[in-house]
Amino acid sequence: MMVNHAIQISLDEGVKGRLKLRDRIYKEFQERYCVTSSFPYCVAEVAWSILRKHRKWHRKPVAKRLMMKMDVANYSLNHSIVSLPFRKHGRLLIVLEFGNYQRSFLLDETLKRGSVIMTEHAIFIAFSKETWPITPIGRVGIDLKEKSVVLSDGTTYDLSKVARLHTEYGARRGGFHSRGHPHDERLASKFSSRSREKERVKQFLHSVSKQIVEKAMESKQAIILENLVGIRYSHQEGHGESKGSRRRVAQWPFRQLQNQIENKAIWNGLPVEYVSAAGTSKKCHNCGLINRMLKLNERVAMPLWCHAKPRPQRRD
Repeated sequence: MMVNHAIQISLDEGVKGRLKLRDRIYKEFQERYCVTSSFPYCVAEVAWSILRKHRKWHRKPVAKRLMMKMDVANYSLNHSIVSLPFRKHGRLLIVLEFGNYQRSFLLDETLKRGSVIMTEHAIFIAFSKETWPITPIGRVGIDLKEKSVVLSDGTTYDLSKVARLHTEYGARRGGFHSRGHPHDERLASKFSSRSREKERVKQFLHSVSKQIVEKAMESKQAIILENLVGIRYSHQEGHGESKGSRRRVAQWPFRQLQNQIENKAIWNGLPVEYVSAAGTSKKCHNCGLINRMLKLNERVAMPLWCHAKPRPQRRD
């Protein structure tokens, strides 16, 4: 409610900037909502981020979900208990439930805590650390396909499970609506919602990205990714493709996998580079020659059709 109120004030009065919005609502929100002084700061930050997205994507600026964000100076964390400011002269204590992976972050003294975000179902705590960049002794290219990930050394990771999950949950949703159960909340939460589908896909991609980064760490190789742009646009309706083909491309989580690989690599100090995807399937890794007559079924991760010697390096 406070975020939407701040958004409306910014639109009505033309307040520009997060700091100016914070100064505008600081006293008023403390008195009206009976909250501590930390709330107007966080409300202004969230409201301004929504306004910026509204200007970029031309969406209606409104906060639809319940959430609360606090800076690191406004909350305390005692192992498994989070203490958040609430009303004046009062705090909210929340006991966290977590697994071994989350416990490793809470017990690691080298990590620095950041802001905390609380939603209806979860609490997100940001952590940061100082990492020394690793000097790579080589580079490994990663080619993302619809059902596999191929490294330049020939290693292949199967991604067909992602397509199976999308097909399975799509069939479940279709059957749920066709059987006429639109008002059954229990079935709707199980089949109609996409949250479980997204979580299963995300966890599987985390497993694949972890293996890729660990392999690159062992050999101290920098990771090279393709800068994939315009894929969704090139497979829109009217381009001569079937509905199923367009659906598969629309559900292909290539950007999600690239972000996971990049985040894990940077977290461990491994450099990540992006290159243009144009011609990478027909260009020889050895001499740079482009074979435009190469067929799709003849392409491999590391082209073997050219046996020319490497070009001599120029020395200045």
